[in-house]
Amino acid sequence: MRNKTVDFAGKKIRVEEKRIGEIEKIIADLFPESKGNIQKVDLSKLLEQANFDLLYKKLPIIFPDITKDDVKNAYMSEIEALVEAFVNVNFFGLKKLIQPMLKMVQAGLPQKQ
Repeated sequence: MRNKTVDFAGKKIRVEEKRIGEIEKIIADLFPESKGNIQKVDLSKLLEQANFDLLYKKLPIIFPDITKDDVKNAYMSEIEALVEAFVNVNFFGLKKLIQPMLKMVQAGLPQKQ
C-alpha cells in the first residue's frame, strides 16, 4: 500500500492508498449525482460551484483528518500538495499509463508554424 505524509495547516496528514470501493464511495460522496461512477462526474457543475465553501465541504470528505478550520488556515500550496498526494498515491499507475499516451498524441498533432 502506498502512502505519503503532507504538512497541512500545521498538521501532518497521512494520505493512504484507498481500495477501489473506498474511492467509489468518495466519488459518490463528492458528487452524489454520479452514484460513484467517475464517468458521470460533471466537472462543469463543479467549476460553477468553485469557491472557498466548496473547499470547506469537499476536502474533509477526501481527508477526514482535516476540518473546515484547517482549510481556512491552510495555504493554497498546501491544498495543492494534499490533492496531488491523493492523486499520486491512488492513481500512480494510471498516471504512468496516461502520460506516454498523451505524449504520443501530442507528437502526432500537427505543429503550428
